[in-house]
Amino acid sequence: MGEVGDYTTINISCPNAFGGEPFTDSVKLESLLKKIFEIQKKKPIFLKLSPDLNEAETDSILEVCKKYPVDGFVCSNSTKKRVNIIDKDLPEKGGISGKPMEELANRQISHIYRKTGGKYVIVGCGGVFSAEDAYKKIRLGASLVQLVSGVIYEGPQFIGEINRGLVRLLRKDGFGNISQAVGVDNR
Repeated sequence: MGEVGDYTTINISCPNAFGGEPFTDSVKLESLLKKIFEIQKKKPIFLKLSPDLNEAETDSILEVCKKYPVDGFVCSNSTKKRVNIIDKDLPEKGGISGKPMEELANRQISHIYRKTGGKYVIVGCGGVFSAEDAYKKIRLGASLVQLVSGVIYEGPQFIGEINRGLVRLLRKDGFGNISQAVGVDNR
């Protein structure tokens, strides 16, 4: 599994892939993970999930993952749902990222954290355009926050703005570090 990067993400959720998302099916996911973990793991492995999964589908994925050394989940990829979309001229196919999928990602973070008791590392992704957005994901259960659309629209200095804002929010709530805030809204 290569020497590039600090972790490996297995994306089982690409909304733009031909044939849909076959690995959200527990039997197919089991087969995939079995093959993946035949290779000696050298770094953490995360599954990237669709925000469009319902709780039962997510729970089924979690059950399969219990059998393998999956380290965590990226919550989440882009959404196929066209709710909260301002621009009605967007194409009907493909995924939507950014603010329109923020609440879907947050619900998934919260559900996985509660369901697993914080056993897994959760990478919160989707709709982060401020320190408050990132902090909400952390308080719901994300140990890490991934910035994508926000960096595209705000530029590279956005990362520093988020970090400074997180320090301010942590201090305001009496936390000495981020790990103290992870999942606090779900305990």
